[in-house]
Amino acid sequence: MTDVTEGAPATSGDVIREQDKIMLVLAYLGIFCLFPFLTVKDSEYVRWHAKQGLALLIVEFAWAIVGSILIAIIGSIGGLLFSLVYLALFVASVMGIIKAFAPARWKIPLISTIAEKLPL
Repeated sequence: MTDVTEGAPATSGDVIREQDKIMLVLAYLGIFCLFPFLTVKDSEYVRWHAKQGLALLIVEFAWAIVGSILIAIIGSIGGLLFSLVYLALFVASVMGIIKAFAPARWKIPLISTIAEKLPL
């Protein structure tokens, strides 16, 4: 069900430097994913995680719009669905941070597909 490189060693050159640790956290914290993406040019590992975080942010924004419509149309059931998906997105962010420190390139299901298509 999931496309995971969990437990797999990071690719060659994927070293977590001391200055990269905060950037790996920021990569999965919503709009803050732009900081590592725009400032870290010398670590492909950090940029990879920032790109995943950016895809996660895009999905969160899209879900906010779709979820609002669902709540308006089907009320409390839409609200429950909205909350459950946001909880899943939150868990994906936390898991992304944990896996980034592993170090591993964990592909978040569905999100990684979007990240790979981003022309960045």
